[in-house]
Amino acid sequence: MIHDGGVSTPVPTGKPNARMGQTVGDMVRSLAIVLGVIGAIMLVTWRPTPDPVREIDPLPLLEFANSQADFPVLVPQIAGLRATSARWEPTKYSQNDPVWHVGYVTAEEEYLEITQSVASNEEYLINEIAGITAEGEKLIAGQDWLVFGGSDSRALVHVTPDSTTVLRGTVSAAELEAAVASLAPIPLVE
Repeated sequence: MIHDGGVSTPVPTGKPNARMGQTVGDMVRSLAIVLGVIGAIMLVTWRPTPDPVREIDPLPLLEFANSQADFPVLVPQIAGLRATSARWEPTKYSQNDPVWHVGYVTAEEEYLEITQSVASNEEYLINEIAGITAEGEKLIAGQDWLVFGGSDSRALVHVTPDSTTVLRGTVSAAELEAAVASLAPIPLVE
């Protein structure tokens, strides 16, 4: 066969084309099988999205802080609080005094934290209440607390000769006061 640049005509072989007998129904069945296999793989490998809040147990660190602190280390005793962070270490502003810190997520998915330290210097307090302003004083559970508020968070601060306690969070003022009223030391387990 010589090609002169023209188009050649196909030569029939006499064999029937297997694809000529396929129908739309065959295509739908093939697609259903492929989708079924993909669905089975997804069903086997699918995992529910975990809670983005990683809970911790602050009790071991609380016991350690209690053994070292010169003041009663306090934690709020409110149902539904989930501890998400805990530290007993100096901060940049506490002048090498260790600071007790526990962060919580409430049952309503709000944030609440407590910090305590013997540090009472101005830098430490300014850092603890950054972004919120003084609103006055309030007597809560027989103690005078300084009240601070902002657009999305609030704090209560109690300063004694032994320690400075700050409760801060995005909870309502009533919930923050309830947290203050529930503060209690946890005795060491021996």
